Amino acid sequence: MFKFNFSSSDNQDKTEDTIDDTNHKTCPPEADGKEIEISNIYHQNIQQYRDNCSPTTVVRNFHLVDVKHVEELITSESNGEFQSLKAAFQMNSDIIKGIYEGGMKIWECTLDLLDYFEKNSVQFDGLNVLDLGCGSGLLGMYALSKGALSVHFQDYNAEVLSLCTIPNVIFNNPDLKNRAKFFAGDWGPLLHKLDKYDIILTSETIYNPENYGKLIRIFEETLKKSGLIYVAAKHFYFGVGGNLYEFEKLIRQNERWTSSICFCSSEGVKREILKISQSAT
Repeated sequence: MFKFNFSSSDNQDKTEDTIDDTNHKTCPPEADGKEIEISNIYHQNIQQYRDNCSPTTVVRNFHLVDVKHVEELITSESNGEFQSLKAAFQMNSDIIKGIYEGGMKIWECTLDLLDYFEKNSVQFDGLNVLDLGCGSGLLGMYALSKGALSVHFQDYNAEVLSLCTIPNVIFNNPDLKNRAKFFAGDWGPLLHKLDKYDIILTSETIYNPENYGKLIRIFEETLKKSGLIYVAAKHFYFGVGGNLYEFEKLIRQNERWTSSICFCSSEGVKREILKISQSAT
């Protein structure tokens, strides 16, 4: 199993998931899909990322921006920026529906996917990959390290991409050139900005049943005919009602798809990885 060298106060996987299902009006939803450009400032600040990161003990020793450093950075801002992340940090909430969708947390099922890829020698070389709901970007970074031709990273919050994902990706892959793109926003408006992909990776994105239709639509419109989808999730999400059984049932209702469980956790909270492909017919 992949482990991260966070201090005990930063080990997010040992705390209970906190999902706030209340509709908050303090911050506007980031509904419109948009591409976030990689400006030169990210490359210029590479030493700053190096000074404020946490090493991991995954196979290729990724380094990640320190979430505590990000929290200190944005809470000191007084010009109205970073409102979504400020709300999440102030409320100590993993998710605030329609405001912040959990991108700063490394979720358990992300580690399950990384572990599965490594143990089963899943191939990414020369492939186009979508990291959907990317958060810190670990899944896409792994694909890049394994030779992916391109990886597109998507997260609901542009702030997460700017302060976390993009620095992580650049720090671990300084010679990116045109291999990575970053997209922020809701899956609905974002749909027509995405390309076609050989592999779609998504972890802990099915906690809200209201989003199942949009997620499946992304699959339908962006997966290549011979492509694969990996959905990693807890069996059930308390508080909002999402569960893997209902999601897979929706997938199976459409004869276009074939699905199977390729991993099931043997301890702790029940977690699974759902592997989806298009039917041969």
